[in-house]
Amino acid sequence: MSYDFIFLLEESSIKNVLNEILPKIIPDEISFICISHQGKQDLAKSIPNKIKAFQFNPATKFVIVHDQDSHDCKKLKSELLEICQNAGNKNILIRI
Repeated sequence: MSYDFIFLLEESSIKNVLNEILPKIIPDEISFICISHQGKQDLAKSIPNKIKAFQFNPATKFVIVHDQDSHDCKKLKSELLEICQNAGNKNILIRI
């Protein structure tokens, strides 16, 4: 299936929140999926796989949601962006 937005999430609690909020603010004609992971390492490892798996639709936009925890926010965002660029997608929204 093709989606307009794919949310890659660090954990399932964020997925639960977004699955409640997003249908109320995103129009029905916009399709999305929230994919949760089991922590930051699982998310980081899966980003290239997810980008490659969904690249058949160039209109699909990715949003990565990651907890800051004790990380330097700019460094963390830079590291995630590098993972995305190495996977072939530079146009990804990253939210810490």
